[in-house]
Amino acid sequence: MAGRIAVLPLFLLAIVLMTAAHASALDVFKFTGFVLVGITLPGFVLWRLVGAYRRNLVEDCAAGFAVGTSVQLIVYLASASVGLQRWSWVWAPVVLVVGVLDRDVRGRIWRRVEAPLAPMTAWLLSAACALVLFVVFRSGPARLTPAYTDPAMDYPDMAFQQALAASAKFDVPLMPLFVAGERLRYHSFFHQVTAATSWATGIDLTNLVFALAWVPLVLAGCALVFVLTQRFLTPPSDGLGGGLQAHVTWAGPLAVVVAGIGGTLQPLHNISLGGISMASSAYGSPTQNLGVMLALLLMILAVDLLRHQPPRTRWLLLVLIGLASSGSKATILPMAICGFGLVYLARVLTRRSPRTALLGGLALLGIFVASLIVLFGGQSWGLRIKLGELFVQLQPYASIRHGAGPDRPAQLLSALTTVLAWGLAVLGVLFLRRFWRDPATIFLAGFAIAGSVATVMTSQPGISQVYFYRTAFPALAVLSCVGLARLVDRLGDRRGGLLVAVAGGLGLAACGLTRLGSEDLRGVKGPLLWMMAGLVATAVVVAAGWRLARRSGTLPTAFLAGLVAVCMVGATTLPLAGLVFDHAGVLIYGAPGKGHGPTKAEADAARWLRDNSGTDDLIATNAHCIIRRGELCDSRHFWIAALSERQVLVEGWAYSNHALRIYAATGVNPSLIPFWDRELLAANDAAFTAPSPAAIERLRRLGVRWLYADNRAGEISPNLKQYVRLRQATLDATIYEIR
Repeated sequence: MAGRIAVLPLFLLAIVLMTAAHASALDVFKFTGFVLVGITLPGFVLWRLVGAYRRNLVEDCAAGFAVGTSVQLIVYLASASVGLQRWSWVWAPVVLVVGVLDRDVRGRIWRRVEAPLAPMTAWLLSAACALVLFVVFRSGPARLTPAYTDPAMDYPDMAFQQALAASAKFDVPLMPLFVAGERLRYHSFFHQVTAATSWATGIDLTNLVFALAWVPLVLAGCALVFVLTQRFLTPPSDGLGGGLQAHVTWAGPLAVVVAGIGGTLQPLHNISLGGISMASSAYGSPTQNLGVMLALLLMILAVDLLRHQPPRTRWLLLVLIGLASSGSKATILPMAICGFGLVYLARVLTRRSPRTALLGGLALLGIFVASLIVLFGGQSWGLRIKLGELFVQLQPYASIRHGAGPDRPAQLLSALTTVLAWGLAVLGVLFLRRFWRDPATIFLAGFAIAGSVATVMTSQPGISQVYFYRTAFPALAVLSCVGLARLVDRLGDRRGGLLVAVAGGLGLAACGLTRLGSEDLRGVKGPLLWMMAGLVATAVVVAAGWRLARRSGTLPTAFLAGLVAVCMVGATTLPLAGLVFDHAGVLIYGAPGKGHGPTKAEADAARWLRDNSGTDDLIATNAHCIIRRGELCDSRHFWIAALSERQVLVEGWAYSNHALRIYAATGVNPSLIPFWDRELLAANDAAFTAPSPAAIERLRRLGVRWLYADNRAGEISPNLKQYVRLRQATLDATIYEIR
């Protein structure tokens, strides 16, 4: 009971944060109930029934939520294709009824766990998850909600995600509501899950996308990081993996903190070396949030299968999660295939059976190829092979380059700085002893190597290739914490966790002080060397203190353990500082909007359209750019489609497949590409600036029924009301209907 009640403060924090994100109490109640009863509980039943799992409740609940989400997704895709999407939740009560009424099924599901968490581990895990959850809240909802009320609180990507979720409520396949007639090839499963939740609960998409959906995904992701770490801390049944002593209670919670908010040492005072932790993208990229959760469960299933743990029905779970991963984030399956491939190679070289690795790799390869054809249609989403482009796109390069052309020395220095900042944060991977004997460790290594190589070898708009490494990073965090646990275990002291705690606290102080001390240093070499010296000095102090306290273990081992802990925990310095100092928060997460979002009046007008138009109605608008300077137009304008949940003839066109194809061919920023159909855009805008019977008739022939005239987007001709019917007027926007 002492361990079980550790979930209560975490649960209350989640409720408080959803409410603080300006979701109504009723919406929070409905969403929480649906997540628990409509997703997690039936997923829990399937997890135990199909996989025969019952290790502990943390694993069962987190995996149950992921399995339930995957089943809900597949059921929604099937039901939406025949127009029954509002009934896609019916699978859950069917599963629950079978789980309760069937005696055999009931006996296999509702049993006690085999290895409940120790109270100390449970409370440490609760605290770690709460910390990550709060950091995500401060970096996202605290800055961007209430949504669509203040133009200064704007992040256009969130409106893009909401517009896709709005399409998912009605369209199969999805359509880019912001550009009529375009096809969309995108990892869109998050949007189908969100649409299914909206149909089942009646909650508005704005509240789901901005205030609610991120919470269970973050919690489940954190819990699955812990579960994956535990796989390497306890001996598996077949003896593989070299389990550690049961008293290592800190490694799993530490992995949650490192994966959640760590990953990058930040020596530069006014320049960020990039955010790669789960918290850095959990809110701003909902697809990544869902993808990381599914990737972690895929790793857990792969670990169990590679260690030949029965039953064989767990292959069904691997296929299920593989299917859900295929359209959740395009980075997952290629990396998992590489993980199985590395295991296959290792097994062949050591003359052991590679059958499991071969079957796993082929199963995921088949799903991946099918997704390329069905979901992505061969589109690359602007991905190009370009070695080292990442180090040009990151901030250090711009601060140290000289001249107008390419600067190779600056690129190399930027690469060295970034690799050191990222590599030292997972230093523990170097201390995985005899890792080649365990196929599970090899799989995680292959997964992480594939993500790292893809990040360095490719280029994408907005540095999106970094999502390969962001997806791989939880695996690296787990391996690094396991390596640290093995180092501490070599000390032979049951109080080794104290060394980790002291080293972590001193590491935070050292990183903070070296950042302040190097504030006046120019370039990147000085601050980087200053921080590295501080980290080594801190590790020396920790090792000396350990020996002076007459603890067991050698001085070099204590130094290495202290250095790993100092680096891993020190990488969380800037995210933690962001909880207190605005400068740190802006540095790592960027500044909120710059006045490019809608006013409340504009948003209310778009919602009026949603409530008073048909689902097949087409809208025309004069609003296309969030920034316009002469002929330059930043076309990330999506909120009219997002809030009206209707197709717009031409709103914004950034992130469309057509724009990304142009980027792949020319290298021009897809947000700044001019609209390719100039004649259509001119006909659209003429209805607002120079209305005439002919101009309105042209739009009518295109299928347009509604006009959304945005007064802040440009001047609206006063003659427009002579040719169309005025239906709604607010301070900043007017809605007209074509007669």
